[in-house]
Amino acid sequence: MRKTVGMGKSPADAGDKGNSGSAGGPQPDIPSAAVARLATYLHVLRSMSETGAMVVSSGQLAAAAGVNSAILRKDLSHVGSGGVRGVGYDVSRLVARIALALGVEHNHNVVLAGAGHLGKALINRVGFDRRGIKIVAMVEADPQLVGTSIAAAEGELQVRGLAEIPAICAEHRVEIAVLATSDENAQITCDSFVAAGVQQILNFTCVAPRVPEHVYVRPVDFALELQVMAFNATRRHSAEAQVVQRNSTPGGRTQSKQRSVGV
Repeated sequence: MRKTVGMGKSPADAGDKGNSGSAGGPQPDIPSAAVARLATYLHVLRSMSETGAMVVSSGQLAAAAGVNSAILRKDLSHVGSGGVRGVGYDVSRLVARIALALGVEHNHNVVLAGAGHLGKALINRVGFDRRGIKIVAMVEADPQLVGTSIAAAEGELQVRGLAEIPAICAEHRVEIAVLATSDENAQITCDSFVAAGVQQILNFTCVAPRVPEHVYVRPVDFALELQVMAFNATRRHSAEAQVVQRNSTPGGRTQSKQRSVGV
């Protein structure tokens, strides 16, 4: 049976209830929204650790991650990390717990498909290793690009052909692939990864590749995200306009604008 992109479940979608944070590897019961936030906390904590911070309060971490403290504490309950009241969280211990829960205490090898502008931009982004990601190879369907070298954040990578995907994945035990190819090459490239045993694919193309039921494809849709931002902007403008309208009517002035007589 085959399915369209987005219909499968990621490991983080397995359940809505968190566990008690038991050790032993990635925790499948963490909600997907919490997983995304935990990854953000991990990035922030590692940055704090590099500056010498040893302890962080929930308020400080929440502010740095852009969430409220209640959400932060609920998210951290999934990894079994309790802070000390009046003191905060031990930074190094919290980093270790989150990394273990997310399964990124060790690097995961990734192959990036697509040596065009998007692929080059992705490969040059720094900080993958700090998030448990190592891009071990870059592949491309266009024969004119195969054999060329691409400057990456951590050194040059030679662009290899799709026919080499099985060997690359076997050699590096690749678990994740990134599709940043042209749309016309998305399906054939995806098929090559699936045939090589890759079950986690991040898709930057506009194509929804068809994959077996056991393969999870996560789309990254810039247009969709911009539509969401446009909706939020429109809603905010509408709310501001309503406030202005209420304040401009005779009976709608706020109390701060009214004057008391005889006081």
